[in-house]
Amino acid sequence: MRSKRYLKDYQLTPEVTAKGRLSPVASYVGAYHRFTAEPETLARAKKAYTILTAAAVVLLVLQLWYTDLMDRERRWLLLPMAFNVFPGFGVVMGVLRLRTAPERMTLKQRDRICNRLPAFSFGLMAFALLSLAATVAQLILNGISLPAALYCADALALSVLSVFIFRLRRVLKTEIISA
Repeated sequence: MRSKRYLKDYQLTPEVTAKGRLSPVASYVGAYHRFTAEPETLARAKKAYTILTAAAVVLLVLQLWYTDLMDRERRWLLLPMAFNVFPGFGVVMGVLRLRTAPERMTLKQRDRICNRLPAFSFGLMAFALLSLAATVAQLILNGISLPAALYCADALALSVLSVFIFRLRRVLKTEIISA
């Protein structure tokens, strides 16, 4: 079961509460992890993640807004863009966790940053590229119009940003600092 994945990293110790009762308190006894990148490199990567993710969110919102302007008969071609919202949310949450990560991370914190952020950024990249392909198909089927051209430019920019976000995963390597 997934809920018991980090159970071995915690130890329950009884403590006396203010009312005089014994209450179990969990304390972390597992290994701590830290990023292997230099602090300056990590700071630049955090800044790059933040800027690229903010730009990707703006482009995704614009893309959702452009959907109303597109041809209603072939709107099914825009489904990859709609599914891009889920990995986009995951990337935003991963970047927030990365920005607030302590120097010494627990295994759960490390997994939430180093495993999920690359996976969600890959999903963002995959759906952005599918959305770009669907937009090109929409342009071929309907001809070039201003809303379709804007949507295609937005999809292209989101695809490029998502590739850069995915390539930043190299900085997320960690090492154990204590057991």
